[in-house]
Amino acid sequence: MERRDQLMAETHTLIIHGWSDCSGSFVEMKKRLKENGIGTVDTILYADYESREDNITFNDVVDGLQSRLIEKELINPDGTKKVDLNIVIHSTGGLVVRHWLWRYYSDRIEDCPVKRIVMLAPANFGSPLAHRGKSFLGRLVKGRWKVGDFLEVGRRLLDGLELGSPYQWQLAHRDLFSREVSYFNKDQVQLTILTGIEDYSGIRGWVNKPGTDGTIVIAGSSIDSIKLKLDFSNPNTPCEWTQTNTAHDFCFGVLANLDHGTIVSEFEKERGRIIDLTTEALKIETPEQFTAYQTKLENITNITYRAYAGRSNNRYSRYQQFIIHAIDDHGAAVDDFTIEFYVYKATKAEKDLIDGRKYFNRTEEKLSTLFQRELLREIHTHSKDKSYRRLLVNLENLNALIEKAKEQLGEFVISMRIFVPSVDKGIFYELDTLQNVVIYRSDGGDTDAPSLFFDNTTTLIELQVDRRTSYVRISTDPK
Repeated sequence: MERRDQLMAETHTLIIHGWSDCSGSFVEMKKRLKENGIGTVDTILYADYESREDNITFNDVVDGLQSRLIEKELINPDGTKKVDLNIVIHSTGGLVVRHWLWRYYSDRIEDCPVKRIVMLAPANFGSPLAHRGKSFLGRLVKGRWKVGDFLEVGRRLLDGLELGSPYQWQLAHRDLFSREVSYFNKDQVQLTILTGIEDYSGIRGWVNKPGTDGTIVIAGSSIDSIKLKLDFSNPNTPCEWTQTNTAHDFCFGVLANLDHGTIVSEFEKERGRIIDLTTEALKIETPEQFTAYQTKLENITNITYRAYAGRSNNRYSRYQQFIIHAIDDHGAAVDDFTIEFYVYKATKAEKDLIDGRKYFNRTEEKLSTLFQRELLREIHTHSKDKSYRRLLVNLENLNALIEKAKEQLGEFVISMRIFVPSVDKGIFYELDTLQNVVIYRSDGGDTDAPSLFFDNTTTLIELQVDRRTSYVRISTDPK
């Protein structure tokens, strides 16, 4: 009994895998954590979930996780802690643990057993491989070969993992934007995010996309995000930006020579950077140590990007991800919309540009085309809900374009134009206020908009537009 009580008093560590994986991939991780004094065979545990079951949802996963933690006597039946808990996750496990924390502890974080979380290449804001996993080829490669669930791939989890998914949008509003101060901080849940900068080599390289570690978006692994809302729904008032900030007090590091797979396989070695950094994060005791570790990872990240500067046409530059969601004045989804970007002299910023480019000179037209191409180079529309779009912007390339525009135009602005086609002849959207939204001024002048470009972040932008109809009439005469 004394031995059991001693074990239960120790800090336990839980390892959670990603999509299409299982705990068998993390045996060496457990071994290294044990060797480095993180725990014992009895206190380092695996959490498995059937990620390729088509009917399983994130709700199911976190519900099962809570039940198993109670059964293992790591938490009490009411959810209060019995032991301190560290969590190490890979990939999709990031969404799992965030969802679990929100579901059971967002309104009582003082009862939460978790002290430290280390996320290795987490898919916090999606993966470009998710929608491929739902394809026939994806089912052949990753699907289950089992009678009764032949070629199942976990469609509902992949819907949530897909770039720009409603699930990611909703989860961010629940756990990142719902509180004045995030519970991810040095005094409550200490969060460390580590990801590699390399994409896949060899035959797996065909899946590579810019700004990823082969599987997840590096900028989308971070939870450093803001929510911007641009409201055009009231035609009697000018559009207004509103801004909601989120967690900033966490540790984030981008590491050289690692991709989505090798960040885990590094644990097969006796020593290695990822082993040392993970161990260090799990041994942090004080807020001061956490702050020092933040600075250490910032320095490592800067060194990484300097080492990769200029490679492969800036493929390994710092990126920023945008998730755009369009709704009407009733909050209903707007599935069909397009966004265009224009560049022109700052002196023209107040002019009426509704008629398109008639005010533009040839240089402005050429620059507008270049900015449009760069800002929309990596765009993805969610397969299930087309009111969500994901953009990925290479900030190194964007900054070079900004310098080019300054040289050719002097002070200039970047303007955004939004177009929403009519539903039919009697249902349409008010477009006048959507034609010239200034989002950047090189002269630093007031745009009424918050600062927009930050590296290794995901910015959520909600566009609200005014939907109208001519199908309703009131008259003294009958129709």
